[in-house]
Amino acid sequence: MECSPPAGATTRDMSADPRAARLAARRAQVMSVAGRIVDPLARMLRVKPEAFAPNNVWALTGRRLVSDAIAKERPDVVVATSPPPSALIAAGAIVGETPFVIDLRDLWAGSPYYDRGSRLLAAIQARTLAPAAAIVTVTDGCRDALLKLHPEIASRLYVLPNGFDPRLIDRRAEVSRKANGFATLIHAGALYSDRTAEPLLEALKRPELRGCTQLVLLGIIDSRTAQAISRAPDIDVIVESPMAWECAIEHIRAADIVVVINAPSTGGDMAVPTKLYEALALGRPVLALTRPGSDTALLLKRLGQEAGLAAPHDPVAIAAAIARLLAAPPPPVPPEKLADFNADRIGARYAELLDEVATRSSSSTSAGTTFSRR
Repeated sequence: MECSPPAGATTRDMSADPRAARLAARRAQVMSVAGRIVDPLARMLRVKPEAFAPNNVWALTGRRLVSDAIAKERPDVVVATSPPPSALIAAGAIVGETPFVIDLRDLWAGSPYYDRGSRLLAAIQARTLAPAAAIVTVTDGCRDALLKLHPEIASRLYVLPNGFDPRLIDRRAEVSRKANGFATLIHAGALYSDRTAEPLLEALKRPELRGCTQLVLLGIIDSRTAQAISRAPDIDVIVESPMAWECAIEHIRAADIVVVINAPSTGGDMAVPTKLYEALALGRPVLALTRPGSDTALLLKRLGQEAGLAAPHDPVAIAAAIARLLAAPPPPVPPEKLADFNADRIGARYAELLDEVATRSSSSTSAGTTFSRR
């Protein structure tokens, strides 16, 4: 059973519904203004305004809903996922003797997108993690950040990465340069805060790339990117609204280069997004705008895909990486080297962990039921 707050009309920023996407974009603009207003107070607390976004109210209002669902379903395991952290806090406060698993897809305390070294966030998070029988996160960087704040969770902490649908391996195809001579770059996903395509657009304006590339931005874009597009009318840029996963995959499959932007201020150093694994599974060359030593950079180097690495805010380095990929794109990663990121295998490992947690606890009273909040 899934227990979640209702999705508001303005919160579906990856919706394929154009109206929902527009409302989400407007909400982001309003929240940006509100964030600037409350930032002085947030600085005093050593947090970012985003740390206490309105959706965190569910940490209080959702407790009754979670409690009722546990009483009704009598689950073997309660699984709470984040972001936002409200689910973790709500479930952790009332889970009682039921085995509890916390799934941190993104960090809260310890993430530069939310945290400025706040003792408050660390204390709230420590209290939330305390009753968990297992804590799951997605990268080595996330694991290290958690252990720095909460060394006591080491024996309960597991890394289960993001991954790709294994069917994508069979959809690899050689894609020749388009008839118009353009090489298509695609970025799929929302752009926000310091995660912006502005430096990429500056790179595409350089003489060595002018007239030979097309950039597709699939999803909500930030104001800096929008302004950069308006300042570069001679750059071929297409902005597509969010679309269904299958359609997005076809766009990625047809592209010459897939772009991943990992800005440090949004926690990018610890991130390896699903779309990166999907691009690798499809055999597409990857332009990764990320800092040296980030989890993304380390993964791409390990897989022999380092030609597309560039610092996220350095147009000269980005242009050089694009030129390398156009001149000599690396061969696709052999499927066996991607086996650890096969979503079916990751799902099986997750199921084993849940079975272990349920078996370990003498309070399990029903078979085969997991209770999650996404």
